[in-house]
Amino acid sequence: MDVHDEMMRIFEAQEEELKNIRDIGDYLNEEVLEIKREQSLGSDGWSTTHYTLVTGLGGPHVEFDTQYHIHVYWGGDKIESCTYDKDVRNIIDEIEEWLNELY
Repeated sequence: MDVHDEMMRIFEAQEEELKNIRDIGDYLNEEVLEIKREQSLGSDGWSTTHYTLVTGLGGPHVEFDTQYHIHVYWGGDKIESCTYDKDVRNIIDEIEEWLNELY
């Protein structure tokens, strides 16, 4: 199996992991290594544009954001794509709502 095939397997595994989340708080505490909040300053003050959640470091680096992108980086190669799976998008929306209530 070449690196690209393995990276696609990891991308699909991230989608599957998201679909199987039962408790968002537990998932964030146990599986997420870093959460980045992106903000912009407008006339009404600061507002969150999206969150990026890191789920793997090193080889490979894996992250997803609340704009439905999943990124896999490994040894100079990368896969950056949007997920179109309705179930994955729904759980990402739930994660975003959970984080918005927290922050």
